[in-house]
Amino acid sequence: MTTLTAIEDMAANLLSVQDPSTVTSLRIREAVHLAAKNMCVMYNEEVSEADISCVSKRLEERFDIRMSLGTLFAAEHYKPWLDDARGDIRWYYWDRYKRALDGSRFPPNVIRSMNSITDQILDHLENPEKTGSWNIKGMVVGNVQSGKTANYIGLMCKAADSGYRVIIVLAGILNSLRNQTQERVDAGFIGIDSSRILENAPLSDKLVGVGKKNIDRRPTSLTTTKQDFNTHTARQISMTLDQLNEPLVLVIKKHKGTLDNLIRWLKYNNPHNLKDHPMLLIDDEADHASINTNKPDEVVTAINGKIRELRRLFERSSYVGYTATPFANIFIDPDTNDEMVGDDLFPSDFIHSLDPPDNYIGPSKVFNDESDLDILRQLPDTEDVFPIKHKIDFTPSDLPPRLKEAIQCFILSRAIRLLRGESRAHNSMMINVSRFTSVQTKVRLLVEDYLRNLQQAISNHFKLPETDALRNSEMAGIRALWEKEFLTAGQTWANIQDVLKDAVSPIGVIEVNSSPTAEPLDYSERNYPNGRNVIAIGGFSLSRGLTLEGLTVTYFLRNSVMYDTLMQMGRWFGYRDGYADLCRIYMMPEAASWYTHISDVMEELRDEFRRMKAAGMSPSDFGLCVRCHPTSLIVTARNKMRTGHRVLRQINLEGRLEETWILLKDANTINQNLAAVKAMVSAAKEHGRKTTSNFEYLWKDVPAEYVLNFVEDFRNHWALPDMQKAPLKDYVQWLVSQQKDRWDVVLVGLKEQKQPGIGSQIISGCKVIPQVRKINMKYPGNGIALPNSRVASRGLEKAGLSEEEIRKAEIDCESKNKPDRIYRGVEGRNPLLMLHILDCHDNDDRPLFSDGIAAYGISFPGQAGSRMPEKLVEYVVDLVWWKNEYLSLIEEEGDDDEESMG
Repeated sequence: MTTLTAIEDMAANLLSVQDPSTVTSLRIREAVHLAAKNMCVMYNEEVSEADISCVSKRLEERFDIRMSLGTLFAAEHYKPWLDDARGDIRWYYWDRYKRALDGSRFPPNVIRSMNSITDQILDHLENPEKTGSWNIKGMVVGNVQSGKTANYIGLMCKAADSGYRVIIVLAGILNSLRNQTQERVDAGFIGIDSSRILENAPLSDKLVGVGKKNIDRRPTSLTTTKQDFNTHTARQISMTLDQLNEPLVLVIKKHKGTLDNLIRWLKYNNPHNLKDHPMLLIDDEADHASINTNKPDEVVTAINGKIRELRRLFERSSYVGYTATPFANIFIDPDTNDEMVGDDLFPSDFIHSLDPPDNYIGPSKVFNDESDLDILRQLPDTEDVFPIKHKIDFTPSDLPPRLKEAIQCFILSRAIRLLRGESRAHNSMMINVSRFTSVQTKVRLLVEDYLRNLQQAISNHFKLPETDALRNSEMAGIRALWEKEFLTAGQTWANIQDVLKDAVSPIGVIEVNSSPTAEPLDYSERNYPNGRNVIAIGGFSLSRGLTLEGLTVTYFLRNSVMYDTLMQMGRWFGYRDGYADLCRIYMMPEAASWYTHISDVMEELRDEFRRMKAAGMSPSDFGLCVRCHPTSLIVTARNKMRTGHRVLRQINLEGRLEETWILLKDANTINQNLAAVKAMVSAAKEHGRKTTSNFEYLWKDVPAEYVLNFVEDFRNHWALPDMQKAPLKDYVQWLVSQQKDRWDVVLVGLKEQKQPGIGSQIISGCKVIPQVRKINMKYPGNGIALPNSRVASRGLEKAGLSEEEIRKAEIDCESKNKPDRIYRGVEGRNPLLMLHILDCHDNDDRPLFSDGIAAYGISFPGQAGSRMPEKLVEYVVDLVWWKNEYLSLIEEEGDDDEESMG
């Protein structure tokens, strides 16, 4: 541990006894001075004022991090119990977990919020001391890599303290994820390295995490970091639950055989007394494998059936699903009940939407155009070297040039972290380019060869004078990359060159999959006391739940049309305190575009959660509102695609933006759509009222009948299920019936030509400079897709509003970025039709369509989530089309060619 790190930890320990809200900058500086003085006495090391200022600043940032309490929906029958019972509970497990968090650089205010949040969740579970039969079902919705595991370990601690006797964690479908989850439960709840329990070694050598704080009591664990619950384990265990003085905890994989083994052991070893043991079942990644995706008249899916059977064993049970992508869980029918396996897993008792701490780096910070972070690097087309779609026998001849650049970036980021005093920090790079283990193995060999060449070049040249060192092509390339990427990172090239060997030497390359050459993604202090530095290559195993510690560089050559798959692949989301500026993500533009779209959808949903809470909605109301979100159309397509049928869905369009961001590119359609736009502009000019505003062509109070004609005439791409004509027209007609029969229409164009293109176009007498969009995506069904899954630029939905209406909407919005959806909620505003003429360019910046291509969007007024939907319109999800175009991709995402689930 470096001197400054030791001072920081010592000062934080001195401050931990204080209420975080009372810790000021002055108190932090005093604590750092005292810690520095102690360090001087103990190690005879002087600490400069500059170092004291540096440590104080880091601590100030830590103490300044906040996390709100999120949003909780409770069923009407909820009855609080925790406050009355609190005085009789000895908080042994929670107190030592809190002390361990205090000592692990967890922000103090976040710990305080976590305490309140886990109290809320525990209070919405049933009191374990309550007699009789009861079962609770809830769901906690967090963000990818935001700390859900820390949250549910806190819940486990409090559940054990309050009287739950059996605690089971369903930790995904992969061995690697189960093992990593077990390691975290060991550190946060059990206190002993479970893999060493039977070792003939002193207990003190086996302690981890909370065990180093207090080991007077500990739960009984029948699983370890190396061993899931299996038939052999079950046969060896003859004890009953009555024989245990402390809670039983099991961390198991979601696998039919594993669940079956556990169910049989519980039944036959405890035939009479399970009713005496309240059980808490935590379902991590609850949207994955736990859901019954079969038809109502079919036998339920195997894992779903076993989870329900496990719950039925206990007369008193609480089930909590944790997920970052809740759509699949919300699609569960809350009234489903099967006599054989019990009721399904719809969270009918409560749903808690967690807010992340303000230092969380999520989709909105990575993919938002207005983000302060500049970490995204778009990849060029790699088809000639490494095609995105390839077969199992594909053999890459070399690494793509940008992958080599990414590896150099990883080395540079580690060098800078060394210079920042983070010598014992974990550093990881992720390479996700194929689902096939055979291809991953070939990539690993190529990466190892390239890394060895870099290590040799650096070892031979890093001590030479700069001029001599840079005669080596590898050293010159690394320096050029430093100038391009890290010139403002606060270190000179001379400093970096000096530590390059230390940076690159410990880096290893591993596969994270089921191949014989794979290694566990292990970051344990026992095995890596100085931190681990690793390039991890994998596919599906790196796509859900698994955490790569200190992830700085990602090379991501995958694609998807499904929001949940993409979100779970986003291992780069999380916390990067002190090195966020060093992180880099290399990905294709189309993937970045989907992430931007998903980011907007999830932020929109979280806003709706808060409005639903304010409206007093129950979990069932919440479920209905989410099922009515337009994104549910894609979820339906995914879940039901293999049937190849047509499915009807009821959708709410209040407060929504719908756009044609995927366009057909055949000449007839382009001409037809341009004609539709021209006819709409002519109607707006004749029947609307031209308004002076920031928008040159804006007409107010255009009769709805002309909008209906336009929607009918415009031809949309099939991949936009939410832009179907019939439901859009149905909703427009319903608005007319509600006296909203006047529309605002804006024809969007640039104020000046800023780059070469097709030039201005005349649209029904209006001179328009088309908006330039670079099209670098190939889309199925003769389509093209616009970047970021959007047509309109930010701020366009202000059109038709007065300055005062805009000002009030922005004042009422808490978000710094002021998303356009806030303007839809302005009282009394008209629906807005936005007409676009686009100048689409290819990758070489050449115009694709000489007369431009038309697109449009509709901004429907209202605030989604503020009330139960008044009007639902019926959409048809054409699964035949989706099956033809996307089934191979969906099967690719769902296949498990990488890791045994047995």
